[in-house]
Amino acid sequence: MESSSSLIWATVTIFLLAGYVFTRSIVFLVLLFVWFGRVCWLRQLFPVVQVVTLGLLFGWHFSHVSHFIGQHQKSYENVRIILNVHPDEVKIREDGISIRAFNNNFDHQGVQAFIPLESPKLQQSFQNNSQDLQLEVAGNLGPLAQPTNVNQFDFRRIMYGKKVYYNLNKTQLINVRQLPLKSYQAWMHHWRKKLLDRCQQFAEPLRSYCAGIILGEQTDFLKENSEKLRNLGIIHLFCISGLHVFYFIKLIEKIGILLRIDRETLFTIQMVVLPVYFVLGGGSTSLFRAVTLVLIKLVAQRLRLNFRGGIEAWCIVLLINLWLNPFVLLQMGGQLSYLLSLVLISQSTTSSLKISFKLFLVEIPIILFSMYKIHLLTVLFNLLCVPLFSSLVIPAVLIAFCFPLTASVINQVIIGVEWGLQRLDQLPGLLLIGKPSRWLVMFLLVIALKIVSTDAQTLKKRLFKVYWLTWIATGVYFRLLPFGEVTFFDVGQGDSILIREPFNRSVTMVDTGGKLRFGSRQKQTSTIAKNSSINYLQSIGISKIDTLCLTHQDVDHIGEAKAVLQNLKVQQLLFPAGVEKTDNFRYQILPYLHQTRIVEVLKGAQVSRLPLQILYPERPGKGANEDSLVLEGKFGGKRILLTGDLDISGEQKLLQNPELVGKVDIFKLGHHGSKTANSPELLYAISPKLAVVSTQDYGMISYRYFFNGMGRWKVGIDKKGSIVQ
Repeated sequence: MESSSSLIWATVTIFLLAGYVFTRSIVFLVLLFVWFGRVCWLRQLFPVVQVVTLGLLFGWHFSHVSHFIGQHQKSYENVRIILNVHPDEVKIREDGISIRAFNNNFDHQGVQAFIPLESPKLQQSFQNNSQDLQLEVAGNLGPLAQPTNVNQFDFRRIMYGKKVYYNLNKTQLINVRQLPLKSYQAWMHHWRKKLLDRCQQFAEPLRSYCAGIILGEQTDFLKENSEKLRNLGIIHLFCISGLHVFYFIKLIEKIGILLRIDRETLFTIQMVVLPVYFVLGGGSTSLFRAVTLVLIKLVAQRLRLNFRGGIEAWCIVLLINLWLNPFVLLQMGGQLSYLLSLVLISQSTTSSLKISFKLFLVEIPIILFSMYKIHLLTVLFNLLCVPLFSSLVIPAVLIAFCFPLTASVINQVIIGVEWGLQRLDQLPGLLLIGKPSRWLVMFLLVIALKIVSTDAQTLKKRLFKVYWLTWIATGVYFRLLPFGEVTFFDVGQGDSILIREPFNRSVTMVDTGGKLRFGSRQKQTSTIAKNSSINYLQSIGISKIDTLCLTHQDVDHIGEAKAVLQNLKVQQLLFPAGVEKTDNFRYQILPYLHQTRIVEVLKGAQVSRLPLQILYPERPGKGANEDSLVLEGKFGGKRILLTGDLDISGEQKLLQNPELVGKVDIFKLGHHGSKTANSPELLYAISPKLAVVSTQDYGMISYRYFFNGMGRWKVGIDKKGSIVQ
C-alpha cells in the first residue's frame, strides 16, 4: 500500500473523530469504528500504526479543545474589560460598531460585541482608523449563543474556529486608545484595512467585488446577494481559493522572469509573500488550503520529495487545518473546499463538463444538508461562470484595483455581470428538497466519491441508480411527511407558531415574530424569521404556507411578515378585522402581498384550509392587544389555545364563550407572560397541562405567580428553544 493511501486512511479517521468530539453525533462514532475496522482489514501494519498514532494525538488535542470551550460557558454581569481589536475587524453599523476582538484582559481570548455609538463623529473615527485599537468597555460577558430552533445554523462553530469564545452584551464604550504598529500581525491588519479603504472609493458592485475577490471581505452587498449566488452554486467564485492563489503565484513568477531573479531568491520571495497574502486575503478556509498546499509543494520541490498525485499534500494540509481549527469540516465552506479539491486532484480527465458533473455529484449532499435546496443547472452555471470569472471578472477587478482611473468603465462591466447572474437566477430548476439526515449525507457522499473514482462502468451505473433514486425518495418523503406538528419558534420577545397537519394537508403559521427596538435607530433587518421559522420550514421541504395568521398589529408579532412573504409562498393572510387600517399593516405587509388572498375575520368565521376555530374578537377593532385573534384547535388528541396578546378584559369575555369550556392541553401564555394577561380565572378554567411562553429579559414575566400551587408544566422558549409537539 502506498504511503499516500495510508495517509488518507488516517486523515478520514481524524475527521470522523473531530465530528464525534464536537457534535456528539452517533453517526460519526459508528462510522469511526467501521472505518477503523476497514483499516485493520487491510492487514498491513503501517496504516494501522499511522491511524492509531495520529488518532491518539488528535484525540488528545480535540479533548483539550472541547474542555477549553466548556470552561468558557460562564456568564459575568457588569464587567469592565479591555479589548484589543484589529482595524479590519471593526464593522460600521447604523447606530454603532460590531467588533471581533482578538484579545482581552479577562482571559486573553477572542470576544465579539456590538457597541452602540451616539456620535457620528466617533463612528467616522473608527471608519478612518487603520491601527489596532484598545477599547475599554463595560457590559455583560457570556458564552456565544447556541441555536435554539430546530435545524438552526450553529454560528458558534465558525467563531470557535476564529478563537472567539465570548459575546459581550449591553455594551458601553468607556475609552479608546490607538496601539502602535509593533508586531508583524499589527502591520498585516493595518495594510489590510488600508486596502479595504481603497476598495471603498469604488461604486457598487465593483466595491464589493474588489473587497470579496481580492481581500476575502464579505460586504453587506455580497451578503445580500449571497442567496442568489448559493442558489446558482457559484458562491465559491467570491471566496479566495486556488484560482486566486494561482493568479498570485503566476504574477510573482512573471515578475521574477522580467527582473531575472534566480530560483533561490524567487523561492524565498514566494515563501514569505504567500503567508502575507493569507492574512491580507482574510484567512478563509479555502485560502488556507490553497496557500498551505502551494507552500508544501514548494518545500517538497526544494527537498526533492515526491507527492504522488497530490493526495499526500492534500492530506497534510487538511491535518494541519484540523489541528488549528477542529471545526473546519463541520462547516459547509470547509467541506466543499476540501472535498471538491480532492476530486479535482484525483481526476485524470480534462473535460470541463465531466469534471463539473463529478463536482456536482459530490457537493449535492453537502449543500442540501446546509441549504436544503439545489439547482439542477448548477453544472451549466459553473461551465459558464468559471471561465467568465477567470478570464474576465478577476483580471478586470485587479486592473480597477491597481488603476482606479479604469474603475468607472470596469464597474459597467461588473454591472453587466450582475445583470447576467440575476437572469440566471430566474431560470427554472431550483429544487427545495429539505435537510437530509447525517446518515443519508454520509451514505450518499460515499456513493458519490465512489462514482467519481471508479472506472468500472457496470458498478458506476448501479451506483448512479442508487444515488438518484435515494434523492427522489428523500424528496417524496419531505413532500408527504406522515406526521403533524405544533412548533413554537424561539423568536425572542415575540410569537411565531407553526401548525402542520400530517401529509402536509395544511400548513398554518400564527404570527411571525419581530424585534422590538425600544427607541433604537438601527435599521430593521429581517433575520429573525430567516433563522427560525423560514429556515425550519425549508429544512423540512416546505416552501408554501396555506394560512398566515396575524393575531394583531404589534411589531413583535408581525414584524417578520415581510420576510415570510418574500421567502415563502403564502396562500392566504388572515387577521382580525381592523388590522388592515393600521400603519404597520399598510407599510410592512400590504406592499409584499402580491397574489396572497386577504381574509378579515371575526368570531365564528369559517376559513378554508384553516384547522383552527376563531373564538375572538367579536367585533372590528384597532389591531391592539385587546383585539387579538384567539385560535383554538385539536391536533394529535391535544387541545391547543392561542390568545395572542389578549388582555384580561378580553379574557373575561372569552370565558363567556361556551366553546372554550373544557381542559386545554397546550396554552400559549398571553402577552409573553405579562400581568396584563393570563388571569387566574382563565388559567383555572382551562387548566393547561403545558404553558408556553416566548420572552426575553424585559422584566415582563409573571407567569410563575399565576402557576404557583397549580402544579402545571411551564416551558419558556427563551430557555428551551423551539418546542415541537
